[in-house]
Amino acid sequence: MVKRLIIDTDTAGDDTISILLALKWPGVKVDAITIVEGNVEFEQEVENALYTVERFASYHVPVYPGCRRPLLKTWRYADYVHGKDGMGENYFPKARQRPEEKHGVQALIELVNSSPGEYTIIAQGPLTNIATAIMLDKEFAKNIGRLYIMGGYADGFGNITPAAEYNFWVDPDAAKIVLHSGVRPLLVGWDIALKYSVVTEEEHRMIAGWGTSEADFFVKVNRKVLEYEKRVTGVAGSTHPDTITTAIAIEPRVAKRVEPRFVDVENVSELTRGMSVVDHLGVLGKPANADVCYEADGELFKKMLFSVLKGRPGEMD
Repeated sequence: MVKRLIIDTDTAGDDTISILLALKWPGVKVDAITIVEGNVEFEQEVENALYTVERFASYHVPVYPGCRRPLLKTWRYADYVHGKDGMGENYFPKARQRPEEKHGVQALIELVNSSPGEYTIIAQGPLTNIATAIMLDKEFAKNIGRLYIMGGYADGFGNITPAAEYNFWVDPDAAKIVLHSGVRPLLVGWDIALKYSVVTEEEHRMIAGWGTSEADFFVKVNRKVLEYEKRVTGVAGSTHPDTITTAIAIEPRVAKRVEPRFVDVENVSELTRGMSVVDHLGVLGKPANADVCYEADGELFKKMLFSVLKGRPGEMD
Protein backbone atom coordinates (compact mmCIF):
# COMPACT_ATOMS: atom_id res chain seq x y z
CA MET A 1 0.00 0.00 0.00
CA VAL A 2 1.36 3.41 -1.00
CA LYS A 3 1.91 5.89 1.84
CA ARG A 4 0.36 9.21 0.86
CA LEU A 5 2.19 12.30 2.11
CA ILE A 6 1.61 16.01 2.32
CA ILE A 7 4.76 17.99 3.19
CA ASP A 8 4.25 21.38 4.85
CA THR A 9 7.51 23.27 4.62
CA ASP A 10 9.46 26.54 4.79
CA THR A 11 11.68 25.30 2.01
CA ALA A 12 15.41 25.76 2.55
CA GLY A 13 18.40 23.38 2.47
CA ASP A 14 17.42 20.47 4.71
CA ASP A 15 13.75 20.84 3.76
CA THR A 16 14.67 20.10 0.15
CA ILE A 17 16.64 16.98 1.13
CA SER A 18 13.63 15.84 3.16
CA ILE A 19 11.46 16.34 0.07
CA LEU A 20 14.04 14.49 -2.04
CA LEU A 21 13.94 11.50 0.32
CA ALA A 22 10.13 11.37 0.16
CA LEU A 23 10.04 11.75 -3.63
CA LYS A 24 12.47 8.92 -4.22
CA TRP A 25 11.51 6.39 -1.53
CA PRO A 26 9.70 3.25 -2.75
CA GLY A 27 6.07 2.96 -1.69
CA VAL A 28 5.70 6.67 -0.95
CA LYS A 29 3.82 9.33 -2.93
CA VAL A 30 3.94 13.05 -2.20
CA ASP A 31 0.50 14.34 -3.17
CA ALA A 32 1.17 17.99 -2.32
CA ILE A 33 3.65 20.43 -0.87
CA THR A 34 2.34 23.42 1.07
CA ILE A 35 4.55 26.40 1.84
CA VAL A 36 4.64 28.31 5.12
CA GLU A 37 6.62 31.34 6.29
CA GLY A 38 9.97 30.65 7.93
CA ASN A 39 13.54 30.11 6.78
CA VAL A 40 13.82 32.61 3.92
CA GLU A 41 11.70 35.08 1.96
CA PHE A 42 8.35 33.45 1.15
CA GLU A 43 8.52 33.56 -2.65
CA GLN A 44 12.00 32.07 -2.48
CA GLU A 45 10.65 29.19 -0.39
CA VAL A 46 8.06 28.56 -3.11
CA GLU A 47 10.73 28.59 -5.80
CA ASN A 48 12.94 26.21 -3.81
CA ALA A 49 10.11 23.68 -3.57
CA LEU A 50 9.27 24.02 -7.25
CA TYR A 51 12.90 23.52 -8.27
CA THR A 52 13.25 20.43 -6.09
CA VAL A 53 10.13 18.68 -7.38
CA GLU A 54 10.80 19.60 -11.01
CA ARG A 55 14.32 18.22 -10.79
CA PHE A 56 13.65 15.05 -8.80
CA ALA A 57 9.98 14.03 -8.95
CA SER A 58 8.94 11.32 -11.41
CA TYR A 59 5.32 12.53 -11.20
CA HIS A 60 3.57 15.87 -10.83
CA VAL A 61 3.65 17.32 -7.32
CA PRO A 62 1.61 20.50 -6.88
CA VAL A 63 3.08 23.28 -4.73
CA TYR A 64 0.60 25.44 -2.82
CA PRO A 65 1.66 28.77 -1.24
CA GLY A 66 0.18 29.04 2.26
CA CYS A 67 0.50 31.47 5.14
CA ARG A 68 3.08 34.19 4.64
CA ARG A 69 3.43 35.24 8.28
CA PRO A 70 2.83 33.83 11.77
CA LEU A 71 -0.60 34.13 13.38
CA LEU A 72 0.39 36.94 15.76
CA LYS A 73 4.14 37.37 16.06
CA THR A 74 6.89 39.02 14.08
CA TRP A 75 9.89 36.82 13.24
CA ARG A 76 13.18 36.73 11.41
CA TYR A 77 14.53 34.55 8.63
CA ALA A 78 17.21 31.87 9.06
CA ASP A 79 19.03 32.83 5.87
CA TYR A 80 22.19 33.24 7.92
CA VAL A 81 22.12 29.44 8.24
CA HIS A 82 20.97 28.37 4.76
CA GLY A 83 22.20 31.25 2.59
CA LYS A 84 20.16 34.09 1.11
CA ASP A 85 18.43 31.77 -1.34
CA GLY A 86 17.95 29.07 1.29
CA MET A 87 19.87 26.71 -1.00
CA GLY A 88 23.51 27.29 -0.07
CA GLU A 89 23.62 30.42 -2.26
CA ASN A 90 23.72 28.34 -5.43
CA TYR A 91 20.93 30.41 -7.01
CA PHE A 92 19.49 27.57 -9.05
CA PRO A 93 17.49 28.45 -12.18
CA LYS A 94 13.79 29.13 -11.85
CA ALA A 95 11.63 26.05 -12.40
CA ARG A 96 9.19 25.88 -15.30
CA GLN A 97 6.51 24.52 -12.97
CA ARG A 98 4.53 27.29 -11.30
CA PRO A 99 2.73 27.30 -7.94
CA GLU A 100 -0.95 26.47 -7.70
CA GLU A 101 -3.45 29.29 -7.30
CA LYS A 102 -5.26 27.59 -4.43
CA HIS A 103 -4.11 28.61 -0.95
CA GLY A 104 -2.07 26.00 0.90
CA VAL A 105 -4.47 25.88 3.84
CA GLN A 106 -7.43 25.21 1.56
CA ALA A 107 -5.43 22.50 -0.21
CA LEU A 108 -4.64 20.85 3.14
CA ILE A 109 -8.30 20.87 4.18
CA GLU A 110 -9.58 19.52 0.86
CA LEU A 111 -6.99 16.75 0.55
CA VAL A 112 -7.28 15.50 4.12
CA ASN A 113 -11.09 15.65 4.19
CA SER A 114 -11.32 13.89 0.81
CA SER A 115 -9.56 10.80 2.21
CA PRO A 116 -10.11 10.61 5.98
CA GLY A 117 -7.30 8.80 7.79
CA GLU A 118 -5.21 8.25 4.66
CA TYR A 119 -2.85 11.22 4.68
CA THR A 120 0.35 11.52 6.63
CA ILE A 121 1.36 15.16 7.05
CA ILE A 122 5.00 16.03 7.65
CA ALA A 123 5.20 19.53 9.13
CA GLN A 124 8.81 20.66 8.84
CA GLY A 125 8.32 24.39 9.25
CA PRO A 126 6.36 26.65 11.59
CA LEU A 127 2.86 25.28 12.20
CA THR A 128 0.86 28.25 10.88
CA ASN A 129 -0.74 26.38 7.96
CA ILE A 130 -1.69 23.39 10.10
CA ALA A 131 -3.12 25.53 12.90
CA THR A 132 -5.11 27.65 10.45
CA ALA A 133 -6.59 24.54 8.83
CA ILE A 134 -7.57 23.25 12.28
CA MET A 135 -9.30 26.53 13.10
CA LEU A 136 -11.09 26.83 9.76
CA ASP A 137 -12.46 23.32 9.44
CA LYS A 138 -13.80 21.21 12.29
CA GLU A 139 -13.30 17.93 10.37
CA PHE A 140 -9.64 18.51 9.46
CA ALA A 141 -7.95 17.53 12.72
CA LYS A 142 -9.82 14.25 13.11
CA ASN A 143 -9.30 13.30 9.45
CA ILE A 144 -5.48 13.49 9.55
CA GLY A 145 -4.03 9.99 9.41
CA ARG A 146 -0.78 10.90 11.19
CA LEU A 147 1.01 14.18 11.83
CA TYR A 148 4.79 14.30 12.19
CA ILE A 149 6.22 17.58 13.46
CA MET A 150 9.81 18.71 13.34
CA GLY A 151 9.76 21.17 16.19
CA GLY A 152 10.83 21.90 19.74
CA TYR A 153 13.03 19.53 21.70
CA ALA A 154 12.68 16.98 24.47
CA ASP A 155 16.24 17.09 25.77
CA GLY A 156 18.52 19.99 24.99
CA PHE A 157 18.46 23.66 24.11
CA GLY A 158 17.22 26.07 21.47
CA ASN A 159 18.83 27.00 18.16
CA ILE A 160 17.25 30.44 17.69
CA THR A 161 17.19 31.49 21.37
CA PRO A 162 18.57 29.65 24.40
CA ALA A 163 15.05 28.38 25.08
CA ALA A 164 13.50 27.71 21.67
CA GLU A 165 13.86 25.70 18.48
CA TYR A 166 13.28 27.82 15.35
CA ASN A 167 9.97 26.39 14.07
CA PHE A 168 8.21 26.69 17.42
CA TRP A 169 9.76 30.12 18.02
CA VAL A 170 8.51 31.55 14.71
CA ASP A 171 4.87 30.76 15.51
CA PRO A 172 4.39 29.55 19.08
CA ASP A 173 0.68 30.39 18.94
CA ALA A 174 0.23 27.98 16.04
CA ALA A 175 2.23 25.30 17.83
CA LYS A 176 0.00 25.66 20.90
CA ILE A 177 -3.16 25.37 18.80
CA VAL A 178 -1.92 22.18 17.12
CA LEU A 179 -0.82 20.56 20.38
CA HIS A 180 -4.21 21.25 21.97
CA SER A 181 -6.26 20.21 18.94
CA GLY A 182 -6.53 16.51 19.67
CA VAL A 183 -4.40 15.50 16.67
CA ARG A 184 -1.68 13.91 18.85
CA PRO A 185 1.37 14.40 16.64
CA LEU A 186 4.71 12.63 16.79
CA LEU A 187 7.31 15.26 17.71
CA VAL A 188 10.87 15.06 16.41
CA GLY A 189 12.92 17.73 18.14
CA TRP A 190 16.11 19.62 17.50
CA ASP A 191 17.83 17.34 20.02
CA ILE A 192 17.17 14.34 17.76
CA ALA A 193 18.79 16.18 14.85
CA LEU A 194 21.91 16.98 16.86
CA LYS A 195 22.29 13.45 18.22
CA TYR A 196 21.35 11.32 15.23
CA SER A 197 21.24 13.24 11.92
CA VAL A 198 24.67 14.88 11.56
CA VAL A 199 26.37 14.17 8.23
CA THR A 200 30.06 14.78 8.88
CA GLU A 201 32.51 16.74 6.74
CA GLU A 202 34.20 13.48 5.78
CA GLU A 203 30.85 12.05 4.69
CA HIS A 204 30.21 15.19 2.62
CA ARG A 205 33.46 14.55 0.76
CA MET A 206 32.43 10.92 0.25
CA ILE A 207 29.01 11.95 -1.06
CA ALA A 208 30.60 14.44 -3.45
CA GLY A 209 32.41 11.54 -5.09
CA TRP A 210 29.28 9.50 -5.86
CA GLY A 211 28.58 11.41 -9.05
CA THR A 212 24.78 11.35 -8.96
CA SER A 213 22.53 14.37 -9.39
CA GLU A 214 21.09 13.67 -5.92
CA ALA A 215 24.54 13.65 -4.31
CA ASP A 216 25.56 16.82 -6.14
CA PHE A 217 22.35 18.54 -4.99
CA PHE A 218 22.90 17.46 -1.38
CA VAL A 219 26.45 18.81 -1.24
CA LYS A 220 25.50 22.10 -2.87
CA VAL A 221 22.44 22.97 -0.78
CA ASN A 222 24.20 22.09 2.47
CA ARG A 223 27.32 24.15 1.76
CA LYS A 224 26.32 27.12 3.93
CA VAL A 225 24.83 24.95 6.68
CA LEU A 226 28.11 23.08 6.96
CA GLU A 227 29.96 26.37 7.42
CA TYR A 228 27.40 27.69 9.94
CA GLU A 229 27.35 24.59 12.14
CA LYS A 230 31.13 24.49 12.37
CA ARG A 231 31.42 28.21 13.12
CA VAL A 232 28.47 28.70 15.48
CA THR A 233 27.39 25.41 17.07
CA GLY A 234 30.71 23.56 16.88
CA VAL A 235 29.11 20.62 15.04
CA ALA A 236 31.50 19.16 12.46
CA GLY A 237 28.84 18.40 9.91
CA SER A 238 25.43 19.36 8.56
CA THR A 239 22.29 18.77 10.64
CA HIS A 240 19.14 17.26 9.11
CA PRO A 241 16.13 17.71 11.39
CA ASP A 242 13.58 17.70 8.56
CA THR A 243 15.08 14.74 6.74
CA ILE A 244 15.24 12.54 9.83
CA THR A 245 11.60 13.47 10.55
CA THR A 246 10.63 12.30 7.08
CA ALA A 247 12.73 9.16 7.52
CA ILE A 248 10.75 8.38 10.70
CA ALA A 249 7.45 9.00 8.91
CA ILE A 250 8.48 6.64 6.10
CA GLU A 251 10.23 4.01 8.22
CA PRO A 252 9.02 3.98 11.86
CA ARG A 253 12.05 1.89 12.95
CA VAL A 254 14.19 5.03 12.68
CA ALA A 255 12.47 6.23 15.88
CA LYS A 256 13.95 3.86 18.45
CA ARG A 257 12.12 5.25 21.49
CA VAL A 258 8.86 7.15 21.40
CA GLU A 259 6.93 7.99 24.58
CA PRO A 260 3.48 9.53 25.10
CA ARG A 261 3.81 12.88 26.88
CA PHE A 262 1.92 16.05 27.64
CA VAL A 263 3.64 18.87 25.73
CA ASP A 264 2.92 22.59 25.73
CA VAL A 265 4.54 25.65 24.16
CA GLU A 266 5.30 29.03 25.70
CA ASN A 267 3.68 31.77 23.63
CA VAL A 268 3.66 34.76 26.02
CA SER A 269 7.12 35.27 27.50
CA GLU A 270 9.72 37.03 25.37
CA LEU A 271 12.54 35.25 27.17
CA THR A 272 11.20 31.74 26.57
CA ARG A 273 8.97 32.34 23.52
CA GLY A 274 8.55 29.08 21.61
CA MET A 275 9.98 26.88 24.35
CA SER A 276 8.58 23.34 24.22
CA VAL A 277 7.67 22.14 27.70
CA VAL A 278 7.61 18.34 27.89
CA ASP A 279 6.13 16.83 31.05
CA HIS A 280 8.63 13.96 31.27
CA LEU A 281 7.56 12.85 34.75
CA GLY A 282 3.84 13.44 34.43
CA VAL A 283 3.89 15.93 37.28
CA LEU A 284 1.06 17.99 35.74
CA GLY A 285 -1.27 15.01 35.77
CA LYS A 286 -2.52 15.81 32.26
CA PRO A 287 -3.13 13.17 29.59
CA ALA A 288 -0.57 12.84 26.80
CA ASN A 289 -1.28 15.01 23.77
CA ALA A 290 1.80 14.03 21.76
CA ASP A 291 4.19 11.19 21.11
CA VAL A 292 7.75 12.36 21.71
CA CYS A 293 10.77 10.86 19.98
CA TYR A 294 13.55 10.41 22.57
CA GLU A 295 15.97 8.21 20.62
CA ALA A 296 16.56 7.52 16.93
CA ASP A 297 18.58 5.09 14.87
CA GLY A 298 21.19 7.33 13.25
CA GLU A 299 22.76 4.45 11.34
CA LEU A 300 19.46 3.44 9.73
CA PHE A 301 18.71 7.09 8.93
CA LYS A 302 22.01 7.47 7.09
CA LYS A 303 21.49 4.21 5.22
CA MET A 304 18.16 5.55 3.96
CA LEU A 305 19.56 8.95 3.03
CA PHE A 306 22.70 7.57 1.40
CA SER A 307 20.74 5.06 -0.69
CA VAL A 308 18.79 7.97 -2.18
CA LEU A 309 21.94 10.05 -2.73
CA LYS A 310 23.58 7.09 -4.49
CA GLY A 311 20.59 6.86 -6.82
CA ARG A 312 19.52 3.50 -5.37
CA PRO A 313 16.65 4.35 -3.00
CA GLY A 314 15.76 1.54 -0.64
CA GLU A 315 18.97 -0.43 -1.27
CA MET A 316 20.56 -0.15 2.16
CA ASP A 317 23.69 -2.29 1.84
